[in-house]
Amino acid sequence: MNSLILLIILHFRRFFNLRQLIKTYCIITFLSTHLFIAVSTSLAQPISLKLLGDFEEGWSHHWMARKFTSGFTHYEVVEEDGNLVLMAHSKRSASGLWHMLDIHPGKVGKISWRWKVAKSLSNKKEKKKRGDDYAARLFVVFEPHFLNWKTRAICYVWAGHEPVGRVYRNPYSKSVATFVIESGNEQSGQWIFEERDYIEDYRNYFGEAPEMVSAVAVMSDTDNTGEETKAWFDDIVLKLSEPEHERK
Repeated sequence: MNSLILLIILHFRRFFNLRQLIKTYCIITFLSTHLFIAVSTSLAQPISLKLLGDFEEGWSHHWMARKFTSGFTHYEVVEEDGNLVLMAHSKRSASGLWHMLDIHPGKVGKISWRWKVAKSLSNKKEKKKRGDDYAARLFVVFEPHFLNWKTRAICYVWAGHEPVGRVYRNPYSKSVATFVIESGNEQSGQWIFEERDYIEDYRNYFGEAPEMVSAVAVMSDTDNTGEETKAWFDDIVLKLSEPEHERK
């Protein structure tokens, strides 16, 4: 770049004296170099996308309901200690709220959120289809699209029986990895902050890095066990290593 700047300045040397040429060269070189560094540093800094938590007017337009069985889980925004949060009430139902995205993550890919459950489920068959229920779930969905059953996803759950740290495939789809983040009732009724590196989790489970994040979803489901519970979600934030486009 410096050579190109010098050639341009020399081309116009007949219009400037030597001192002006040298001064111009130094100024342009300084600005171009520092501008490049500033832009590179800016792109390298992680950015955050807050997907849930502000609950401003129209927030629900970004979240669509998807029902898995005959019953809908009831979702509503409620106030708790002066703060607005999303509450899910599941009674023999299974539906989630989905936020569609179109993000190609860089090297940094984390998701953080807060959640709480009234109680975990008494279900002890969480690895079986008849026991695939959780008081609270948070999905990160990857390419190509969540309506395709071959779509890969990571499902972070508040389990009733399986211990924290356990990772296993969803009984309905080998493309969905279940990560147990909380378990049991020891912390029921308390807000818990979570943060996961979903790129690392994806790579560890599927053996490669994800190409695209297509959705984030929350869910409380009790259709298989016939139980009833409530869960609350707040402050869902995606962190990325560079700005990416989000589909509206």
